[in-house]
Amino acid sequence: MRFSQFTLIAALTVACAPPTFAQQSAPTGYKFKPALTYKNVSKDPDGIWPDDELEPSGIRKEYPNLSTARMSLPSGEWILSVQNGGCNMQSDCPYILALKKNGQLTRMSRGYLGGNGTATLSMDYSKLFVDTYEGVETQKVGPTE
Repeated sequence: MRFSQFTLIAALTVACAPPTFAQQSAPTGYKFKPALTYKNVSKDPDGIWPDDELEPSGIRKEYPNLSTARMSLPSGEWILSVQNGGCNMQSDCPYILALKKNGQLTRMSRGYLGGNGTATLSMDYSKLFVDTYEGVETQKVGPTE
């Protein structure tokens, strides 16, 4: 009897575990760890975020902060920019991955990144593996709007 109670409790514990316990790790690639770069911005100095996506929010109606990570690769400079305005209930915040090459900036991926999370660009630059509240999500990389 005691063994079956233990088995039932263990099964319920695993079934009710928060998603963070179920997270996978991203494959090998180029890892981005954004750090706070700009505070309370209405215009992105890097030009990654369109002005109309930097809206004030909160009680004090402050503009969002931007965290960025940069990496120079043979294909150009990759910039991951995360906006703290517009985060969802699970603290996943909007990001844009951009490629700067020959002075031209191209937005390559959009989505949500978990608070203090990382993103990993695949070695062939075709996928971005993003840490979120639900686990590691895979996003396609290619020119967006």
